[in-house]
Amino acid sequence: MSAIAPPLWVRLCHWTNAVVFAVMLGSGWQVYNADPFWIGSFPRYLTLGGSLPGALLWHFAGMWLLAANGLVAVSLLLLSGRLRRLYLSPDDSHGGHGRSRVQQLAYLGVLCLLTMMTLSGLAIWKPVQLQWLTQAFGGYQMARQAHFMGMGLLTVFACGHISLALLSPRLLLAMLGIRK
Repeated sequence: MSAIAPPLWVRLCHWTNAVVFAVMLGSGWQVYNADPFWIGSFPRYLTLGGSLPGALLWHFAGMWLLAANGLVAVSLLLLSGRLRRLYLSPDDSHGGHGRSRVQQLAYLGVLCLLTMMTLSGLAIWKPVQLQWLTQAFGGYQMARQAHFMGMGLLTVFACGHISLALLSPRLLLAMLGIRK
């Protein structure tokens, strides 16, 4: 029995996010390496950009793509009713696409985490222009630490997400648009 493939727009947004996440992670680790504060530096082979200026260029390019893709995805989730059906419904009345409560909470948590990452990223990108936002995080360094912790949580989620996808090949194939 094959899994029903999600709509094309869901798959495109998902795989765009996957690529952009890898770019943001690698470039973010290079940015972190310029001024590490909690752990030692990340190995050079895991970073992107080669230097702080190069990493910032990659990170900002990824930021704009992630923001645009996020706006498209959230708009389509709302307009299609998919957000409500799949992630906010209290029961399994969303067409047999059985999502457990844990999955619903994890995906909603990721949306909240992405919001926090966006806000903390803006706070450390423009700390003078967005001084009110930077101060809401407790200052520049606290915003930077929140951004780094958020990255860690997103990485843990991504590792779990990838592991579950590999354990469910029919769902992975469906996300690739392949019917078996």
